[in-house]
Amino acid sequence: MQIATKPDKRIGVVSPVLQLPLEIGKIPLNLKFADMARFESAGKRYSTFLSSDKKGLPVLVDLQGRTSLDGDPFTYDLDGATVQLGEDQAEFQRVPHEYSLDSLIRILLSKLLLDRSGFLLHAASVLADGRAHVFTGRSGAGKSTVASLSPAGSVLTDEISLLRCVETRWQAFGTPFWGEFRAGDMNCSAPISGIYSLIQAKQDRLERISPRDGLRVLLPNVLFFSSRKQDNEQLLRILTDIVEAIPVYQLYFRRHADFWKVIA
Repeated sequence: MQIATKPDKRIGVVSPVLQLPLEIGKIPLNLKFADMARFESAGKRYSTFLSSDKKGLPVLVDLQGRTSLDGDPFTYDLDGATVQLGEDQAEFQRVPHEYSLDSLIRILLSKLLLDRSGFLLHAASVLADGRAHVFTGRSGAGKSTVASLSPAGSVLTDEISLLRCVETRWQAFGTPFWGEFRAGDMNCSAPISGIYSLIQAKQDRLERISPRDGLRVLLPNVLFFSSRKQDNEQLLRILTDIVEAIPVYQLYFRRHADFWKVIA
């Protein structure tokens, strides 16, 4: 965490700008704050994802005197809080608390990942034998249950997974976006072994589905906030690529750790 200074034109003095460089899914961000309490809270929240890279995308968090963003900035409003992304800078405005900040970072990443062959997915990602197993589903499907039934230290995240194709290989990255199991502090990645759509059942079994059906599984669980046609087309291409490269399954499970046996 770093502190820089910038002139405050309103009162003619130099005020501190508090810089918090992060890296999530190999995407460098440099959050900039004027409020010390917000800065310290974010530093604790994202401690595992702190970076020494000062050249990450500048993200201004409620900084006054900001300049207009160049080009046609992407804009999204979340209950009054806003994120704007220009060509070389992003801005968060009217951020009421750390949970709102967390949501705005997710929105920003969902846009940045488009040009990096990646996306955010409502999914738990768990490591086994050096590979990542991605368990997706809506709230209540069993993502946190899967995380709680997995070996200690194996859960990359129990709520929001970041998936990217890096050098022709699809990988799952740990994220700081956790769910009720509060697993989300592993800043590492692993190649993806499979994607599993969770279905609660009385017997554990695994059924591989076609890429077309896999696409239907992923679409409602992707975190995506852009209404732009080109962005949606780009996302569809990325999702088509992953279901053609990675096997997708329906996992029927009994909320018991025995489901790992059918995966193995």
